[in-house]
Amino acid sequence: MECLPKRRWEVRRSAKRIFRRVGLTVLAALVGLAGGCGGSETVSDEAPAATPGSRGEIDVDVNVNVDVDVAATGDGAPDSAASDNTTGDADASTATAAIDRTGEIIRVGYVNNEGGNISLPELRIGGEVAIDVINRAGGIHGAVIEPVVCLSDGTPESAINCAIKLIEEDVVMAYMGVEMGSEAALGLWVDAGIPYVSSHSWGPTERNSPGAFLLHVATGAFAVGPAKTFKDLGIDHIAVVIQDSSTALDFMDNIIAPVLEHHGIEMTRVVVDIAAPDWTAAIAAAQSAGVEGMMGQLDEFGCIGMVGSAAASGFDKPIFAGSCSLYIGVLGPAALGTYTQGDQWVPWVAEFAPPEIQERLAAYAQDMTAAGHEQLIEGFAVAPYGAWREIEFILEKIEGPITSKSITDAFANSGETPGWFGPDLRCGLAPWPPESSHCMSHIMVWQVVEADGGTLRRIVVGDGLFDAYELSGL
Repeated sequence: MECLPKRRWEVRRSAKRIFRRVGLTVLAALVGLAGGCGGSETVSDEAPAATPGSRGEIDVDVNVNVDVDVAATGDGAPDSAASDNTTGDADASTATAAIDRTGEIIRVGYVNNEGGNISLPELRIGGEVAIDVINRAGGIHGAVIEPVVCLSDGTPESAINCAIKLIEEDVVMAYMGVEMGSEAALGLWVDAGIPYVSSHSWGPTERNSPGAFLLHVATGAFAVGPAKTFKDLGIDHIAVVIQDSSTALDFMDNIIAPVLEHHGIEMTRVVVDIAAPDWTAAIAAAQSAGVEGMMGQLDEFGCIGMVGSAAASGFDKPIFAGSCSLYIGVLGPAALGTYTQGDQWVPWVAEFAPPEIQERLAAYAQDMTAAGHEQLIEGFAVAPYGAWREIEFILEKIEGPITSKSITDAFANSGETPGWFGPDLRCGLAPWPPESSHCMSHIMVWQVVEADGGTLRRIVVGDGLFDAYELSGL
């Protein structure tokens, strides 16, 4: 029998125990993250005024074959040409300016789903570009961040294998770009005392797990954006279109339904088959119910089907396409008037952002371009890039040795810390109490409008980011 050091043997024994506790169902929706990322549209320099609820005359043939690659691909880690440009607060680390970690290496595990059914290399590349920028600017008081990458295919087995490998590599923190098998591996990280960090949640357990810190908005917030929008439009009966999975139905019953009820909105459920969705029937069901609006809690292809079929069927009521963005470029005019949402300022709404966020978005674009990944700027890469700039700030606050425990304590006791592309983080303060691992509760709503020259763009509705938990009723 193979002789293993005690820690390795305990890790593998724990893995077997956890694997027996979890099923083999792979979570198949990028809930939340899709709200901040996706395809891009051509934009003009002027922002036209929004006409909430306007749908316009739409002539679209949805019976067209669409071949769309949702996951843009990249070619690996950033090269040495990456920009040194950083635009963070110059005095952010004044209190710890005397710390000198020159010569130290901070080894962090970086897990990402690539090569399987879900393959999103940009969620690794964006973080690697940010880490390279941080290191070039002096690292964490002189210490260099060294990402130890493990690529997972999104299955529980692969997630467990990555956890075992990285724990044995003695990493002090685990960062998930995206890990759809996280439910299987979370217990390994917790048992090893290694903090589990990501921009969003990839499974239900981590949302309330000690040692897990999810920097951006809680999943429940994505029910509040549509509810607030429909209420502001004076609408009190909508169809909620959702794909038939246990995760999606649980979200509908336990999050969407009570949030809509809190806002005085009646809900008609429309459930579609994931494998063979009949979007024409789904829209007909909504129309026959006499709804005044429609929202979807769908993946990107689901949003294409829902919005395209609604246009073809003459449904001219307001549509909130959940957190999707790809449908806008695919459907063109059929997307006019629809709403979507996100939890961060991103390139396609940069002009509405505060000046310091605009500067950071410009630096992000410059860094990605210098690293050879210009094609990923308006995509998922923005999420890990921003997350790592936020992690940088928290790591800089550690005064003693940087260990798994000191990192966990730094996150848990960080209080309010600066957000990079969004509102300030409140890790450890549970700004969304039902999902206490999340560090943020803000979201914003966008509307698709027509700009000069007939191009499409998104504009910010209302005042931008708002605290969704305060309006949730949960």
